[in-house]
Amino acid sequence: MSGSGRVADRLAPLVLPDLTGRRAVVTGASSGIGLATATALAGAGAEVVLAVRDQARGEAAASRITGVHPQAQVRVELVELGSLVSIADFTARLAHEPVHLLVNNAGTGSGDPDARTADGFDLQVGVNYLGAWAVTGGLWPALRAAGSARVVTLGSLMATRGRIGPEFGRPGGSTYHSYSDSKLAMVVIAGELRRRCARAGVGVTAVAAHPGWCQTAVFANGGPPAAVEIVGRLTGAIQSATDGAQPILLAATDPHPGAYYGPTRRGGASGPPGPARLPAGALVPGVGERLWDLSTELTGVAFEP
Repeated sequence: MSGSGRVADRLAPLVLPDLTGRRAVVTGASSGIGLATATALAGAGAEVVLAVRDQARGEAAASRITGVHPQAQVRVELVELGSLVSIADFTARLAHEPVHLLVNNAGTGSGDPDARTADGFDLQVGVNYLGAWAVTGGLWPALRAAGSARVVTLGSLMATRGRIGPEFGRPGGSTYHSYSDSKLAMVVIAGELRRRCARAGVGVTAVAAHPGWCQTAVFANGGPPAAVEIVGRLTGAIQSATDGAQPILLAATDPHPGAYYGPTRRGGASGPPGPARLPAGALVPGVGERLWDLSTELTGVAFEP
């Protein structure tokens, strides 16, 4: 969170369906949108796995959730999304139990264009997208075992500036571009996964959502997202993490999900959640297939619905 102070919640809480008996995995759940999402899901009766990189922060988040919802079923699991080895260990621990909902929320911003993950990928693309791909692939058997499951991936307003080119995943000298690329990829892969599942008749669907201009801990890392908070505060468009989580929660629970959700006011920056326009880069013919193949090649994580 920024040192400028917490942005107040403005929206009425979203009413969720009863999620008793369903297991949800939320990455990056120790703060911000992830914590708000996990709190709401737990309050609706879901068993929630808080996938975090720091045990103490994860336990603190779990305590906050049970403080609001004393009957909540939450547990903490460690994963570092910048490490394919850590992701493989994490998904192996969850492989024996069905997962009804996976929210690929975790993300990072960086002001260093040369920052890399443990596997040598551009830090923002590696954590924000390739890590999510590896988590989804690793948990695919658990998602299939649920019978009816959903994968939610987080895009961004900055996805409109992204592109999926042959250099995707390699540090390219611009944190602005790599962040935008990572978020476009999250939107594209949701659409491609949804198409493949429908074609295969698999009971898993995928939906993308973005939080608009939202105050979260990603600002503390500098880089492109930090500019969003500055402009958002100047215009009054920035919203709280709790409000920003609403499009994600709608994507996770809408009985007839669309392709993409986001805030519906101020050009998608804030306001109540609803359907959002897909970025142009997600509509390029063949981009989903190319990204699927590239993700498999880069990470070595392969799966098919």
